[in-house]
Amino acid sequence: MKKIIAIIIIIILLLGFCWYGFKIWWPKKQLSIQLGLASPNFPWRNYTQEELKKMYPQIKYADVPTRATPEETYAKFREALRTNNLELALEQLSKESGRYEENKNDLMEAYKNNSFSEVYNNYPEKIIKESIYESFAQYSFDYKEGVQERRHFLNFSKDANGDWKMDSL
Repeated sequence: MKKIIAIIIIIILLLGFCWYGFKIWWPKKQLSIQLGLASPNFPWRNYTQEELKKMYPQIKYADVPTRATPEETYAKFREALRTNNLELALEQLSKESGRYEENKNDLMEAYKNNSFSEVYNNYPEKIIKESIYESFAQYSFDYKEGVQERRHFLNFSKDANGDWKMDSL
């Protein structure tokens, strides 16, 4: 009699465990897999926080160490304008920028018209840091237009190599 009761208890526990797995654990695991939070391969383990950070970075190139600062990029850009070096000037532009083609065409047009020296005079040696984040930065400089004092903003973004490149001219 005791054996029968023990077998019934074991069967009830197994059925409870199977019910929990089928009705609760498996739908939760499927949802985690669909959301990309768990591996789709057996044993369907949840990803760690480190694995999730690598798979789904919040800010592009935020974890890439800086190789060239925005100030260094700006200095190279000015040097390219001063020495009439189109290739060096184009290297300072962010290829991932939505304005890359426009900026590239503007520089090529200025180069073709031999007006790099005029463009060089529009960019002062010092720029003012407005804001800098993990992979985006904004700098500015003041200039005079007639008698009015104006401020021009330059945007920078970090690339996959850790170099800050110019998004705007």
